[in-house]
Amino acid sequence: MNNEPIKQLLKNAWRHKHMVYTYPLLKIAMISPFIGINAVLHRLRDVTVGKEVKIAHDVLIDAAEPQSITLGDYVTISPRVKIFAHTLASKEEITSVNPTKIKKNTWICTGATISPGVTVGEYCVVGAGAVVTTDIPDFTLALGVPAKPVRTLKKIYSVPENATVTRELVLTD
Repeated sequence: MNNEPIKQLLKNAWRHKHMVYTYPLLKIAMISPFIGINAVLHRLRDVTVGKEVKIAHDVLIDAAEPQSITLGDYVTISPRVKIFAHTLASKEEITSVNPTKIKKNTWICTGATISPGVTVGEYCVVGAGAVVTTDIPDFTLALGVPAKPVRTLKKIYSVPENATVTRELVLTD
């Protein structure tokens, strides 16, 4: 009897053992309406989450490689956003993992998609439905499919160190 397929299956299962606990945590975070709890759930999945990060419901943060995602301080992620750190060539194997980073004070609007290996700069706004395939520089409004810088933003309001309730990013010409 050939046990090779069983050995391969066990080898793959061991390599993806984190899926046993991270996938249920992801599903709970996706249906939870509590933005603070969602950030904690993603932190438990090994996503690097900064302080005062707000993650809405129905946000998909890479199911297979959560440890390759970094969210900086004061990041806000709106509903239906997808953030990836890997590409998949087949059902059995991840072909490449490229860490994805969203820097501090950035707002990712509803329905945006962040591709593997992308860095979104500080104080950026990624527009609704945008697909980010390349790095976005600091203080930039990026829109479209694929997302392109549309405007440079001026930081005219900084978040105080003790702020916990609200935060604002003001867009100016």
